[in-house]
Amino acid sequence: MMNYNKKANLTISTVFIFFLGAMVLDHLNPHNFGIRLIYFVLEAALVGGIADWFAVTAIFKKPLGWGFHTALIPRNREKVIAAVASMVQSELLRVDLIRRKIEGIPLVESFLNFINKEGGSVYLTNKLVPHLQSYIEKQQPDQLARQLTMYLRNNAKTWELAPKVQVVRGWALKHGYVDQGLDRLAERLWDKAAEGETRQVIIRYLEEIKQEKVINGGSIFRTLMGFVEMSDGLNLDEAADALQVELLLTLRKLKDPNHPLRETLKDNLIDRMDELAENPEFQRQIEQWKEDILAEPLLESFLETVIGAAINVVTAPSSTIEPNALYRILHPYVDRYWVSIQANKVLQERVNLFVVDTLCRVIKNEHHMIGNFVRETLAAYTDQDLNQFIQDKAGDDLQWIRINGSMIGGFVGLILFLFLEFIYNPILADLMIYIQ
Repeated sequence: MMNYNKKANLTISTVFIFFLGAMVLDHLNPHNFGIRLIYFVLEAALVGGIADWFAVTAIFKKPLGWGFHTALIPRNREKVIAAVASMVQSELLRVDLIRRKIEGIPLVESFLNFINKEGGSVYLTNKLVPHLQSYIEKQQPDQLARQLTMYLRNNAKTWELAPKVQVVRGWALKHGYVDQGLDRLAERLWDKAAEGETRQVIIRYLEEIKQEKVINGGSIFRTLMGFVEMSDGLNLDEAADALQVELLLTLRKLKDPNHPLRETLKDNLIDRMDELAENPEFQRQIEQWKEDILAEPLLESFLETVIGAAINVVTAPSSTIEPNALYRILHPYVDRYWVSIQANKVLQERVNLFVVDTLCRVIKNEHHMIGNFVRETLAAYTDQDLNQFIQDKAGDDLQWIRINGSMIGGFVGLILFLFLEFIYNPILADLMIYIQ
């Protein structure tokens, strides 16, 4: 596509060629009205086009070597740069305009949509875990243990642990940890009861009972026991098997959350915890236990071991199937807060307003940097680069000035020719006749 500079050059060249043709025709037919009209209009259009070409060219360089008030941009380089920088900073990128634009952008909503597309809470957790792991890996267990020990010894003396029993009980009950604990207890007891060692313990226990009864029962009882054993009426192995089976059946009932035995055990456990929290002797004992623990010289070593083990656990890499411990710990909290944030429109509006205020405050404080950037950028331009920069931004409009110059010149020439031909010349001729 032809650019506007070529169009302007083509326009003035066309006008010039037609002007030469009209000049020849006017010379051959000096009294032809139409030829004189066209000749006059083309002359005016050519003058207008040349004048505007000179004016537009004078902005950037010296047309035809004319140095009087030409090459305006290179000559006024510093003023041009300062004016452009001021215009960009004070007019185009004013603080109030920038704020209105930023306020129209749903920053928080866009952020939430982006996170949801990436995977929501899973994406956030995956991003947080490596950073937390890197931070945790840099920690020294001995230093953390020393700091934690000092903190506990300086502050834990004022903590009353007994009232916390009810708080812990309520928290564990609410989150299902009591049931989980009973499930694990029942499973451990079942595993232990199913072992062969348990059967041997039961047999030894029955043997002890039998021996005690024989010793304390007298000669008649010992005689009867002898007859019972001879007739195989008392078989301890069978009795141990029966007791072990009965124990396993009872533990199976304990594993059922809805079984009365399980519910009774759970209620008794909760009641016992409440009683302990109100028991002055328990309060005294637990406070004494706390003080003994704080005074224990090995407390720091114990904490160092625990902290070191915890660091090793949470910094262990995830497998392709199972995520690491830190992910499992962190994800439920991230997911809970992520759902809450998405549902809280008031919080989103507040955060959005805070972000906008923060950005606008930074922009206001550093707004002068906009002008400085423009100045530094333009100052690095050569005169030719600066001319080209302005031509790239406003060159089409400037070339249209040249095109309009020829058009307006021709139109004004038409008006002047008609004025001279039909108004000025007749009046002047009448005036001359009147004077004579």
